Amino acid sequence: MTTIRDAFEAQAARTPEAVAVRATRTYTYRELSALVDALRESILGRTPAGSLIALDAEGQASGVVGILAAAAGGCAVLPLNRESPSAHRARILADARPALLLTETAECAFDLESLPDSREPTMSDIAYVMYTSGSTGRPKGVLVPHAALLDRLAGLAVTPGLREGDTIAALTAMSFDICMAELLLPLTVGASFATMPDDVRYDPGTFEDFMAMHRPQVVQATPSFWRMMIAADWSGAPDTVVWCGGEALTPELARRLLSRCAELWNLYGPTEATIWVTAARVESPDAISLGEPLAGVGLYLEAASDGVATDSQPTAAQMGEIVLYGSGLARGYLDRADLTAERFPVVAAPDGITRRVYRTGDRARYRPDGSLEYLGRMDDQIKLRGHRIELGEIEAVLEEHPAVTSAAAVLKDAGRPDHSSIAVFVTTRGDAPAERALRQWLAQRLPASHLPSRIAVRDVLPRTPAGKVDRVLLASE
Repeated sequence: MTTIRDAFEAQAARTPEAVAVRATRTYTYRELSALVDALRESILGRTPAGSLIALDAEGQASGVVGILAAAAGGCAVLPLNRESPSAHRARILADARPALLLTETAECAFDLESLPDSREPTMSDIAYVMYTSGSTGRPKGVLVPHAALLDRLAGLAVTPGLREGDTIAALTAMSFDICMAELLLPLTVGASFATMPDDVRYDPGTFEDFMAMHRPQVVQATPSFWRMMIAADWSGAPDTVVWCGGEALTPELARRLLSRCAELWNLYGPTEATIWVTAARVESPDAISLGEPLAGVGLYLEAASDGVATDSQPTAAQMGEIVLYGSGLARGYLDRADLTAERFPVVAAPDGITRRVYRTGDRARYRPDGSLEYLGRMDDQIKLRGHRIELGEIEAVLEEHPAVTSAAAVLKDAGRPDHSSIAVFVTTRGDAPAERALRQWLAQRLPASHLPSRIAVRDVLPRTPAGKVDRVLLASE
């Protein structure tokens, strides 16, 4: 089996003295390889191959050393979100049951802690486990094999493309799977990545300085990030290719970005299909599409009946749920055989071939010119400021509060991404807790990305004639 570490080492053998990482100092491929080997020895001294290793890294340089060292030791890595509240982090660790915790103590240096009650070491073919929001309140771990990761990186190297000697900016948090494109893609093609500290990500002025210093050929970020930069009068980077994904790219944002960069690409992809699956070069703000599937990606639209996709003999449609297949699919969900079977069924695809597919829950349609237009979600999952959020997870956590009897979370201003926000409506027993108390309850249990901008207490929640909560009405308030 070929791993991401093997792909890196093959490139290191070709360009040992080329710069691989630009952080507080530069690291050549040879130096990075030595760091990976040293950490690998430490890992195998504490846990067997096939183990799951939790990675708590602040910097991307340390992050990539941890990922590659885990792979070198035949282990899978679980990137942790340093910004998550302790209760949310504890919930993920309890579900994943890693054998070892790697905690960054300095750039590319780690403390290793063995953890109790770890799972059996059966993950030698898994590159990483990435946790996403879960509708039941239980986050779910997506198992991404090395084969899927390498397949996807090979496709991205071609489209949108990254070449030997290029630099890509690394600004995405380790717990967001698109960071794998920033950290690992360059190391497979002889390019480098430049680490972007947290203060730069949130300060438009220092972002301008970062761009001037490193002059990256590629910068990848969510539409929300680019809106923040443009609102702060970012002058642009005329020689830089911008990759934009994680949420819908609007015509207005595209218009503003096109005048500020060399090329603009719209990317789409769920974690379960490994980073990105489609890419489209945007040349006009009036013609934004999801583009073409990357190499190795199969895609079709499945018509839905009463809002529910058919379970067998799917028929290709001009409008419907995006269904993906190919070698880039994740293995499924950690310890969730029922959910894995539901979302990754084996079906007879429209071309007559029986395949394992992934039902994305995303809707799209083919325009008359053949381009693919994104239409939004089929369920209660949303994308907000680049974060994939199950509204059901927010509701489930609120309903754990002893005073809350029911909760409904909705996305307000869904058609205006610049103004979109989450609002929550609750009913309570006895005296209603103050909004501040409910907000504190959520803040202790969910990442900041999941916190609503508004919490309102109601005597009852409005219902549709079918007896369901009328979320459309709530979203319009």
